[in-house]
Amino acid sequence: EIRQLGWLAEKTENEKQQWKPVLVMVTEKDLLLYHSLPRMKASWHSPAHTYPLLATRLVHSGPDQGSPQPGVELSFATRTGTRLGIEAHLFRAETCQDLSLWTRHIVTGCHSSAQMIKEVTTSCVYKGQECRLVIHYEQGFSVLAEQKGEDQVDQGNQNQAKPLLCYPFERLKMSSDDGVRMLFLDFSGKEGEIVSVFFKQEARHPPLDIPHYSSSTM
Repeated sequence: EIRQLGWLAEKTENEKQQWKPVLVMVTEKDLLLYHSLPRMKASWHSPAHTYPLLATRLVHSGPDQGSPQPGVELSFATRTGTRLGIEAHLFRAETCQDLSLWTRHIVTGCHSSAQMIKEVTTSCVYKGQECRLVIHYEQGFSVLAEQKGEDQVDQGNQNQAKPLLCYPFERLKMSSDDGVRMLFLDFSGKEGEIVSVFFKQEARHPPLDIPHYSSSTM
């Protein structure tokens, strides 16, 4: 299901920092980028880039400074966690209405995706121990010790395993990452702590955009 489709300008990564046209589509689960308009039906199923909304985050929206003025660029930026680290994109809209429309569809899509998936589990290393980080839509964060001899932990085993730590979303004060494989969760307080999680190479980092879950449940 297509939620939003249209042309935007994207900032390239070359030294000149030029804008280039890109066709962007927001579906129920993904953010899709096309370098040109597909001419055949099959081409729509082969975008240049596919980014799951569950792992995507809107990190900037609006003019660089203050209220929009004539001639000021209206842009928004996204960050997506992939197996190779964080991918960032900067897009430019032509009008304030377009900017508002695009950002609304992306944010709404990210939250809806989190509600549908409910739970994400990924392999990680916590305090030198092989573990699995579980982020549940309603229950929050938990880190479970990886059971020996099993590559994956099914839902039944997760419920039986004793969590090494467990925090609800409202306890999360701040989250950050190094853009590659480290995730930091700040649960500071009287009984809180700053959790440092190291993701295995085969695991996607970050497993999802944490604010999608926390803002939807608070």
